[in-house]
Amino acid sequence: MKFIARHAGEEIPIEVERLASGYRVRVGERWFIVDLAEAGRFLRSFRLEDGTQLALIHHRDGTMHEISLADSTVHVDITDPLSLKRKRIEDEMGAGGAIRALMPGRIVRVMVHKGDAVRKGAGLVVLEAMKMENEIQAPTEGIVDEVFVEAGQTVESGAELVHIAAL
Repeated sequence: MKFIARHAGEEIPIEVERLASGYRVRVGERWFIVDLAEAGRFLRSFRLEDGTQLALIHHRDGTMHEISLADSTVHVDITDPLSLKRKRIEDEMGAGGAIRALMPGRIVRVMVHKGDAVRKGAGLVVLEAMKMENEIQAPTEGIVDEVFVEAGQTVESGAELVHIAAL
């Protein structure tokens, strides 16, 4: 799994690979072997290969974390690249606009028609990508003023699927 950590204006790539026992973690350019010492809903305690203990506290807002090592604590924002891309697209859309494919795939089902009123979170299109079905939802309330795809169609990343006019 890949993530991006943000701290003090810097973006740091993180990659996590599960091993038979523990994890292999890349932070920036350095790799570490890490054992999960303890896990709770919002707290994880890790032991690094040199025996150093590290605590990771996950805040309820979703992306903010505190990492404690020895006597210092660092606050970082950790997100996965797909979530970042989705948020960026939603931010660009504002109160309506183009709904685009976040990745290449095949349209399994179109759940709306031109003229339909939709609420925020309503299912618009089901896109199959990487052998998983992903329901694309309306980021806002509005009226579907154009549907650009049909079931069975293959789309590229960034392809416009549906357009929603703001109310």
